[in-house]
Amino acid sequence: MTSRNKFDQWSYFEERGLTDRFAGTWVESGDTDAVAVLLGADLASRQDCDLATAMTHYRPMAFTERVWAGPHSDGWTHALTISGPPPVTTGLTEAGLRFLQIRTTDAYVHDLLYGDGVTTAWATQRWYGEVLADPGSMVEPYLREVGRPTMPEAVHSGSWITEPEDHNRICLETYLFLTGRMSGRFIDREWLGEKRSLYTVPLSAVI
Repeated sequence: MTSRNKFDQWSYFEERGLTDRFAGTWVESGDTDAVAVLLGADLASRQDCDLATAMTHYRPMAFTERVWAGPHSDGWTHALTISGPPPVTTGLTEAGLRFLQIRTTDAYVHDLLYGDGVTTAWATQRWYGEVLADPGSMVEPYLREVGRPTMPEAVHSGSWITEPEDHNRICLETYLFLTGRMSGRFIDREWLGEKRSLYTVPLSAVI
């Protein structure tokens, strides 16, 4: 497991040009092809490549959906959306697999979608970088590790104050910490340098 601070993983994705739109799905399964099929991928389209090659197809708003998927850690697979919308996760839940999905659009960070193999739910954001999840959920113990962010004094006194500029970044790094702790591996340059498989997801699997 990486020794880097738990709140600086996003910088690695920024370095690779994934800031326009990002969707990453962490799945508790060591079978990449099986996960790809559950996400709707066409196995015949498989192309083994590194991230730099996959990123030549990076078109976040494209109508052609592509995912770059492969081993993440022991018993976990990661699928990074290279073009098109994030993959539909219904198949993962139907197969009883746990997963987490992080999505961003430009500077906006969406709530974390996660599934425990039976149902799906959201880890939601509050102001000042606080993230909440249902009591007893699979992510709640890891949120307790993160702890609550430091709130400006004006919040405690009840005064009106605007949301800090780094709210989205704090939430994003919290989500990345959750995925790292649950899967047993954080994102680092070694992770980004590995080869995985690029798949096309037919439109019929998305709509």
